[in-house]
Amino acid sequence: MNPNDTIRLLILNDSQAEAERLISMLHNAGRPNRAQHVTSDESLTKLLEEQAWDILIAHDQTQNLTPAAAIQQIRRLNKDVPSILLTDDETSQAIVEGLKIGAADVVRLDEDQHLLLVISRELANRAQRHEKRIADRRLRESERRSQSLLDSSRDAIAYVQDGLYLYANESFAELFGYDDKDDIDCMPIMDMVAESDHAKLKEFLKEFTLKGLDAESSTLSFKGLRHDGSQTDVSLEVAHASYDDEPCLQFLTRGTRAAATAAAAAAAAGISAKELEEAKWKDNVTGLYNRSYLLAHADKIIDGMSDDQSRCLLYIDIDDFAETVQAKLGMAGADAALEDLAQLLSREAAEGETLARFGDNTFTLLTGNTTATETVNRAQKLCSTIAEHIVEVNSKTLQLSATIGISVLNENSSSAEQVIEQAMTAADQVRESEETSALLYEPPVSAEEKQERDMLKDVQHALDNDLFRLLFQPIISLRGSDEEYYEVLLRLLNSDQKEVSPNEFIEAAHQAGIGIKIDRWVILEAIKLLSEHRTRGNKTKLILNLNSASICDSSLVAWLGVAFKAAGLPPDAVVFQAQEVDITNHLNAAKALNTGLEKLGSKLAICNFGCSLNPFNTLKHVNAAFIKVDGSFTQDVQSKSESPESLTQLLEQLHEADKITIVPFVENASVLSTLWQAGVHYIQGHYLQEPTQSMSYDFNMEG
Repeated sequence: MNPNDTIRLLILNDSQAEAERLISMLHNAGRPNRAQHVTSDESLTKLLEEQAWDILIAHDQTQNLTPAAAIQQIRRLNKDVPSILLTDDETSQAIVEGLKIGAADVVRLDEDQHLLLVISRELANRAQRHEKRIADRRLRESERRSQSLLDSSRDAIAYVQDGLYLYANESFAELFGYDDKDDIDCMPIMDMVAESDHAKLKEFLKEFTLKGLDAESSTLSFKGLRHDGSQTDVSLEVAHASYDDEPCLQFLTRGTRAAATAAAAAAAAGISAKELEEAKWKDNVTGLYNRSYLLAHADKIIDGMSDDQSRCLLYIDIDDFAETVQAKLGMAGADAALEDLAQLLSREAAEGETLARFGDNTFTLLTGNTTATETVNRAQKLCSTIAEHIVEVNSKTLQLSATIGISVLNENSSSAEQVIEQAMTAADQVRESEETSALLYEPPVSAEEKQERDMLKDVQHALDNDLFRLLFQPIISLRGSDEEYYEVLLRLLNSDQKEVSPNEFIEAAHQAGIGIKIDRWVILEAIKLLSEHRTRGNKTKLILNLNSASICDSSLVAWLGVAFKAAGLPPDAVVFQAQEVDITNHLNAAKALNTGLEKLGSKLAICNFGCSLNPFNTLKHVNAAFIKVDGSFTQDVQSKSESPESLTQLLEQLHEADKITIVPFVENASVLSTLWQAGVHYIQGHYLQEPTQSMSYDFNMEG
């Protein structure tokens, strides 16, 4: 794209002022643009359907229409509009999430020079994709012309691979006495050679193949075996070639009379060449165009599409045809019913549209220039028309229903087969939904995105139906302390009644904005159970995990004060634990949280400690009381027999900083002596006890 060309720009931002600033910045940078501010899904759909756009720039926190929904709608309408997200987030998480939903790139807000470079790159990429589509169309047109020349050539031509015919034209079929060239497909070449010449042919092909591409065109003569068993002298020119991108051998005999014979036969029957051509494209039962014509015609339409054109293809599937029609009317009656439906659909088709019978009980309608929204509405009305129509055959009547899948044809469509597959997929989606009779093709989501969506549904379902579970794992003192600690672990019961760890769902919950809600549910449930447990004379304390959303929640400390008071529980009965990576990414918020907890009378713990490049730098800002080292240190010592030196050095530094240390993942007794000598305060792991649904560990036996 020329830098002086006007950029057709869509802006998705809740702030009108920010949208205007962006437009002004581009103009000042010498990038003229014609922009539209998108405020809703309806306005985006209208803009995309009315004209072509070069790029979408969206803020990642827009609420009126989320970037994910906008990108999905662009895909749904098969538009080539790259999306760039702007973000206030200074961490890499926003970039990762933006790329996952399909953005071309994510740029931090106010980094205008970076944004300009990304815009230039994406416009150049879009131009290259456009050029590739044009080249692909020209290639397909060239291939179609070549195939047409092959099919109609009076020269007998065939392509052979591994001793089988890949393709043979009509002239070649007639040379061997076959009525239809399709009869030769995948036939062994030896079946068309007299037995006396088998050895000769095998030797020739072996030598010719071994020479590879260096072999010059050669002549091969042999006794051919015709379809009726008679023999004929055959002389072929043999050369290396490719067919459907497959390397093969070409057989050629020049100047056979197959085409002339076919034309003469047609003329003798009083059929013109035009009538012969039309008969080839017609369905015998309904009189509509057939599948072959639809594919060829749609390919030509696609190759001629311009940027401002948009057509749609309706895949019309008559529901339960075999069970409803064929079983009731028989085969002949079913054909009559199809003819009746064809007449109905023909009346519904507008001038210039292409209606075809695509399969046994399916039709396709290729519309004129239209929008996807208009076509979906039209398809739903067409389904109602079919449902209201009464089919009468041999004095028997029946009413049918139809399912319609819709796909879009525009400048981004690659082939008729792709468009039809999309429409068929949309028809399958209709049958699965059972809420509508017609749907526009929805691009499939990635396996990762689908898993995330399913997980989010499970999380919301668990919140709504109290399907979260709390487990308790004891944390044992190695120094003879009287303190009794349990770490509270959260589990989710999914739709299969299987427990799911927070590692699998907490990030999805955070992105959906319900991370705080989950943490608060855990806190309330845990302190309620702890309060009941302590009424029986126990001095037990809990360690509760906080996700990154709660760390950044400035209202959390005040809310905790109210929750502790309501439960009649002293704040020092709970230690709140956060991961080192979340603390590092939100240092100011974590520092404020730690200060607030200290004033409240509670404490902060940092878990998964020791994996960053400079973990002790974090402690300069967030002076947490408890430190749980990362479990990989313990696992390496136990399972990989690595030296405990890294672990002991880390513990030594923590003890010098006057931190209470916890070592998790203690799986066997072999590591206990090392941990004792290193001065570890507390240990945790399956060797001591697996997480259970109750606080039932006997701490006295450790004494």
